[in-house]
Amino acid sequence: MFLKRLRATSAAVLACAGLWSAQAQAEESNLLDLSLEELVDYRLTTMSRKEQRVVDTAAAAYVITGEELRRSGALSIPEALRMVPGLNVAQISRDTWAVSSRGFLERLSSKLLVLVDGRSIYSPLFSGVMWESQDTLMEDIERIEVIRGPGTALWGTNAMNGVINIVTRQAKATQGNLISTTIGQGGYGSMTVRHGGEFDGGGHYRLYAKTDTMNGSPETLTGLIGVDGAAHQRVGLRMEPSVEGGELSVKVEAYRLRSRTLYLAPALFVSEIPGAPSDNTQVERKKGDGALLQARYSWRSADGAQSVLQAYVDQESLFHEGLMSAEPSALLPLGLLPSLDRFGGKKIDMDIDFQRRQVWGQHDVIWGVALRRTTDEMRLPSAAYQLVNGKDSRLHFSAFIHDEMTLIPDRFKFIWGSKFERDGLTGANVQPNVRMLWTPNSSDTLWGAVSRSVRSPRRIETLSTMALAAPDAMGGDLSSPTPGLANSLQVAANASTVVTSEKAISWEAGWRKQLGPQLSLDSTLYLNEYADLRSQRWVGTARVPVGMGLGPDFSCMLDNTAPNCAFTLQDASASKEKIRTWGGELALGWRPQNQWHIQASYAYLRMQGSNSTGLSNDIPLSAYLGGTPKHQIALRSNYAWGQGWNLNVSARYVSQAYYYPINTNTPETIAPYTSLDARLAWQVDRQLELALLGKNLLRNRHTEFIDTAPNARAYDVQRSLFVSALWRF
Repeated sequence: MFLKRLRATSAAVLACAGLWSAQAQAEESNLLDLSLEELVDYRLTTMSRKEQRVVDTAAAAYVITGEELRRSGALSIPEALRMVPGLNVAQISRDTWAVSSRGFLERLSSKLLVLVDGRSIYSPLFSGVMWESQDTLMEDIERIEVIRGPGTALWGTNAMNGVINIVTRQAKATQGNLISTTIGQGGYGSMTVRHGGEFDGGGHYRLYAKTDTMNGSPETLTGLIGVDGAAHQRVGLRMEPSVEGGELSVKVEAYRLRSRTLYLAPALFVSEIPGAPSDNTQVERKKGDGALLQARYSWRSADGAQSVLQAYVDQESLFHEGLMSAEPSALLPLGLLPSLDRFGGKKIDMDIDFQRRQVWGQHDVIWGVALRRTTDEMRLPSAAYQLVNGKDSRLHFSAFIHDEMTLIPDRFKFIWGSKFERDGLTGANVQPNVRMLWTPNSSDTLWGAVSRSVRSPRRIETLSTMALAAPDAMGGDLSSPTPGLANSLQVAANASTVVTSEKAISWEAGWRKQLGPQLSLDSTLYLNEYADLRSQRWVGTARVPVGMGLGPDFSCMLDNTAPNCAFTLQDASASKEKIRTWGGELALGWRPQNQWHIQASYAYLRMQGSNSTGLSNDIPLSAYLGGTPKHQIALRSNYAWGQGWNLNVSARYVSQAYYYPINTNTPETIAPYTSLDARLAWQVDRQLELALLGKNLLRNRHTEFIDTAPNARAYDVQRSLFVSALWRF
């Protein structure tokens, strides 16, 4: 078999040239030959903060191995997540994505926690993950662990619907040199370089860099190539020096991104230029930068207890620049010239986390404490009259305990635990869970769980005042006494607004079955009850003068149709709505031959909401309910044969979804679609691999998601071909 020959030749290279460490190459080669039973036994750490087999996890768990990732040809982490049964992944533009678990699919999916090597990349600034800012070398990913369902009892606030943990390889497993490059349609080009070596005093290190660039996507309405091209750069260093009594890992990384898009950015003030819309649609440039310093030290005490201490400082900024209406001026009393505006934010997270694990008889206990300080600075459009601008700093305290009790050895476990947190914005939160795992025989595993989880909104969601719309300056508002000027629409937090956490109670049950030496099944059913969800709930109105440059314009207090006055909807950031979701996920794995592996999955989701009393147009609630497809079907096949050839094919069907265009009560449909990807790879020799990759092969283009928060130009995903080469030396 080719795989066995590859393992043998790799070992020979180690002995002769020393390009890779023997341990690292053996691990990678063994992974290629995992049987179905061994894949079920593959270990993960996310669900219980300790290493355990997937089959022993009382949760809907899935692991994407590093080899699966490389064989798939995924060019980004969100692309790779399409392999997870039940996970919702949709591409918005060339480098922006919507990723969620069990509903609530949004540009910033606020109920899904994402980690990289145990470090949270969930942005407290924007309440979600900015996927265009989060990347790494795909060749350095050891595995991606995914828990669908609540993970808050261990990982805390914001893990309401799931946890994704991206685990990168140790430096000792990436010795030698690597160059990888990919080019393809749409102006796509990327290059990765990596060097791994040893310290003179013992230990290993890895230096790496990655860059990519891409042109725009076809616009949904016209099919013309849009302005959403992007470029990303990332450099990093991972060091694992040899230390007595434990293991130390230090990571330093920096990145930057540059892209463009078209946002419909409302302006509170009317432009002086005739015909210029107050809802700006000019091209806006996006600039992101970030830097990271992370250290992790683990050790084992004399009594057998395992301890881990982790600390990191994570800085990131993301700003948009574009033309918008400016602040009022005495020289322009009746209107405003558009000017360059900059909006976005930056934040610094400082986090220290300690955990300890010890076994006492039938109890396997893990406990830990953490302290985080988040400092952020918001700059939102001056034309949007935001009140949330400025700096803010908050402390976050947390502790957790997790006890896995073995009541019947090898048969029954009872698991309980809770996270205790005090958030700087929403106060104290307790998030307990209870789980049970029953293994009646060697081929069946049944589990069940009940969890309480919360999600903490950020101040941009709850304490801001935002303009929603303003008519064109030329046409204006016919009710306005001055033609050419318009009244604007604002959303503002009421003075009595109290920020509260979103809450959920979740019930889950699962069954794993080894149907034979070549066939396995994994199924899950769930029911979630959400309460206090953030929404736009309008409880009152007010007229607010925004000034004309010569002092406040009090006329709007007397005349509701006066120009340059904001029509304000108060308490629009309430937390009152309720939603129930239920559904199931089914995954089958079949290996008809040793070199052929087939996986199939189906996911079903239903969402039902109830609206609270008060004045509300119900759009946010309806957008939640219709924004995530009900049905997802996936089929993947990987076949390897002699002479180093490998063929990986994946097909996905996603049912229709809905979205609400800005300023309308009428939903529009995102049509269902079927996509097909294929990758043909040839391992020329032990050092060089060549591959041909085709994406979205069935149609020239299709729509997966339309972003309305913020309201942006809609783009399609297009058919494309790529070629890649990877050289180890």
